[in-house]
Parts: sequence; C-alpha cells; structure tokens
Amino acid sequence: MTDFIYLAEVLDKVGSTSKRNEKVELAANFLRNVDPKEIGHAALFLSGKIFAESDQRTLNVSWKGLLNAFRRIIDFDDEALAQAYEGDTGEAMAKLLESSRKTRQSTLFSEVLSISVVAQTLDRIANVQGSGSLKEKQSLLTGLFLEASPRELRYLVALILQDMRTGLSEGLLVESIATAYNLDSALIRRAWSFNVDLGTIAKLASEGGSQALEGVSIQVMRGIRPMLASPIDGIASLFTNQSDLYSFELKLDGARVQIHKRGNDVRIYSRRLSDVTESLPDIVSVIREKIVADEVILDGEVLAVDTEGKPFPFQIVMKRFGRTRDIDAAYQDTRLVLVLFDVLLINSKQLVDMPYSERRNHLEDIAPPELLVENVVTNSLEVAEAFFRKSQELGHEGLVAKKVGSMYTPGSRGKLWFKIKHTLDTLDLVIIAAEWGHGRRRDWLSDYHLAVLDEESGEFMMVGKTYKGFTDEEFQEITQKLLNLKIASKRNVVQVRPEIVVEVLASEIQESPTYESGMALRFARINRIRDDKGPLEAITLRELREIYENQFRFKAR
Repeated sequence: MTDFIYLAEVLDKVGSTSKRNEKVELAANFLRNVDPKEIGHAALFLSGKIFAESDQRTLNVSWKGLLNAFRRIIDFDDEALAQAYEGDTGEAMAKLLESSRKTRQSTLFSEVLSISVVAQTLDRIANVQGSGSLKEKQSLLTGLFLEASPRELRYLVALILQDMRTGLSEGLLVESIATAYNLDSALIRRAWSFNVDLGTIAKLASEGGSQALEGVSIQVMRGIRPMLASPIDGIASLFTNQSDLYSFELKLDGARVQIHKRGNDVRIYSRRLSDVTESLPDIVSVIREKIVADEVILDGEVLAVDTEGKPFPFQIVMKRFGRTRDIDAAYQDTRLVLVLFDVLLINSKQLVDMPYSERRNHLEDIAPPELLVENVVTNSLEVAEAFFRKSQELGHEGLVAKKVGSMYTPGSRGKLWFKIKHTLDTLDLVIIAAEWGHGRRRDWLSDYHLAVLDEESGEFMMVGKTYKGFTDEEFQEITQKLLNLKIASKRNVVQVRPEIVVEVLASEIQESPTYESGMALRFARINRIRDDKGPLEAITLRELREIYENQFRFKAR
C-alpha cells in the first residue's frame, strides 16, 4: 500500500510550482510509483476528487460536522482558527494540529494512513444513512484525523471540502497519466470522455496501455459529457469561408438532457450527469412510446411551454429537475416537451465519429418529426439571419450553428459548434464567497464574489461583486446553499466551495488592478442560477479576456 503522506508531499510540491510541465512530471512520477491497486483512488485524489463524476454520492459532511470531528482531536475555538487562516482551511487546521500540545504522543502505536485506508473510510462516510448518521460520520472523520500528521490533515480537509488549491486540473492530470505510462494524451482524453471516471482511466492506462484505452467506448446507462458550443458575437463571423456548410438549430431556453434507453428501461441524465429520471415521468413516457430503437443514447433539451407551445423561461423547467416529491402535482403544473438534436448510439453502434449530417439522418430514422429540433442547413448568410430572426419570434434564445461534418466530441468546446444569442451574451460565473447584508438583508448572504477559472493556475479568480438580481425568497434560498458550501469565514465574508454557477449580465468588461485576475465586470447583475452547470463549465479567464478584446471592434481603445 502507498502511504498517504507520500501523496501529501507530492501535492505540496505540485502546489508550490506555477510551471505546468513541472506539475505534470511530479504527478506522473507519483503515479509510476504508487501501489497498482491504489492508482484509481490516487488519480482522483490528485485532482481533488473523492468520487468519479459518474458517482452521484457525496460525503454530506457539513462545516460544523467537520469542525466537531476535529475538536475531538484538539481543543480550539473559532478565534484560533481565524488567526491560523490565511486563505486555506486545510492549512489552517494543519497549523492548529502542529502547534497543539496534544499533537499525538501515540504515533508509535498508530496505524500509518494509506491511500486505501483513506479511500475506504471516505467511502464508508458517504454510505452512512439513517438515524444516527451524523454522529457516525463525525466518528469516522475523527478516526481519520487521529491518524493524520499535519501535512496529511491539510489534504484530507482539502478533499472533504473539495478545495485542493494545487493547480492540478483534470486536464493536467490527463497529461500526467500520458507522461507516466508513455501514452498519447489524445487517446486518454477520448477514453475519459466516454468513461468520466478518471481513476478508472488511470488504472486502465497503467495496466493495459493503449490497447486497454482503445477498448473504452460509450455505454448505455452510463452518462457521458455533452458536446458544447462556443459563443460568438454574430452569424457573419461564420461565413468568412463560403465553402463551410452549417446546420443552424434553434437554441432553446431549456435544460440539456442525455437520454439512455434499453428496451423499456429509460434513464435521463442532466448536463452534470445527475440522474433526473424520477422527476421527468412524462419525458420517460414519450421516449418509450415514440423512439423506435431498442437501445439508444440521445442528446436533447427539455423545455417548459404554455398551451400554445410558447416557451417559458429556464427557471420554470428547473422546478421539475431533480424533484422527487409531489411529482404528480408538478406534472400538472408544468408541461414539459422534449426536443432532440443528436444521437450518439443506436443498437450498440457508436455514432460519435460520424459527421453531424449522418447522425441527423439516423436521428430522423428513429424519432418522429415533432421531437426534432427545427434546423436550416445553409452556407447563406441571408438565410441564416432570417432563421435567426425567426428564432426570436418563436421565443427562443437564438441559434446553434454546427458544421455538417463535425464529429461529436464529448465535453469539448471547440470550433465545431457555435451559439449565437439575441441579447448581449451572458457570462456563467462561479460564486467563491459572499458577504452578509445590511438592513433588510442583514440575515442573508447577499453580496456575491464572482469568479472565473484561471486554467493555468487551476484557481478561481475574482472578477467582480454584485448584490443585484434576486428576490427576497431567492436571497433566503441561496443563503442556505452557500452556508452548506462554507469552507471558512472571516469578519463579514463567508468563503465557499466554488460550486454554484450563476448567469450574469454585465454592461462591460474592464481591465482592473483591483482583482488578481486583472479583469472586472461593470454593473454586474445575476440573471439566474445555473443549477444544471458545474464550476468547470463556467467561463474561463482566457475566454473573458477574449470577450474583452472583442469589445474594441466597435469602440475606441
């Protein structure tokens, strides 16, 4: 077995360098030397995750529960933790452990922590349910903390809070796996796109190399990441080369879904791969009745409409998503319709490597016309702009343009699919902290620190603050969500795990010395919470800078 302290030491080194290649080589060397039986867990831990993306389990350990478990090890108060805190909760708790007079004198009699022991304990914590589960979770956590050295504790806390802060992104981990086993990173990335468990991919790479990875394919009833579209300012930019042919599809203001069907068994996954089948019985019925394939994986959108078929805003759709109570009442209250725009597999035949035009033909063969997204295939700017105007008249967000020869690349946002919206494009940002309000809002976290992901460092960088956009009811609701994600607090500011994505409107993007990112939003306002998106799907710092530069096509610099 591999000692957990070895992982902690490697993560210390990874976090201390800003050089991409050094991070990759450090992680690669670690993977080469880890116990083969522990490679899967080791790879996940390196990326700051406990479970694979396809694993719906969570530890369900609150901030209070974490502190209570730690207080069984040493005696400290909130003021001591605040004094030790310098931006990293795990580091602060490690300092408290190291300085405590109770730092373990029983080390000689303690079991050395291994990666396997940590993985097994965290697995048990996630599986604890029912009466007395909170106490049992705290007891299991206390057991881990008792065996941990200060450096090990720092990364145990980071895993539990999902706040690793080493800059080793999953993308860099893919490069590390390739370097460790002398493999093509593109092959690893493709296998990972089909099986979203990076731990499994690392294990396959170590045991079977290229041959094992080439054998990874899409499977029914196992969600895969959706292909993504890149935002552009206008349709005209697509027609610099008249030979390019696009399929322009209506961009719907709904929730992305991936539908898996085998016989009469239907599973529906959200954009973030959560299983939302139970909350969408009406959509399940439509699939069973109207899709003429025994085995299929479909890509589409669910939207809410009125009696005339006019779409409701996105928030109405999300009232149904993930709901497990009062389904019948919700079904009567909100009419949902399914719109399909792609097919990835039919009767065990994988279609992702086919061009879009062929996949569309296959989709038309198995689904009735009323379920298919309306589209126009053209290389004419005039035709595309007319369809763009029509999409607005129909109440939709805009268009998605897809190159007719494009393959389906899961999880990718490249130069094959593009989205064009009618209004100034919104920005998907991540809340990393919030401040307690004043006056009427004194009981709510109501001033939100907004951030983008810096892909180079792996850190979320602040680009602005806003308190605008929410009703009183929404302030109350998001306050509870943020407190559940709390990882530290100082004075009036609560730092949270970067988990909640919000769609933000801003009048302008500016360069700014105020924030470390170097960018700032002017007159930011939250438009809605994007429960269907994860933090890694939010806009990046590089993309924000590109949008900033594009502003000057029509403005004086």
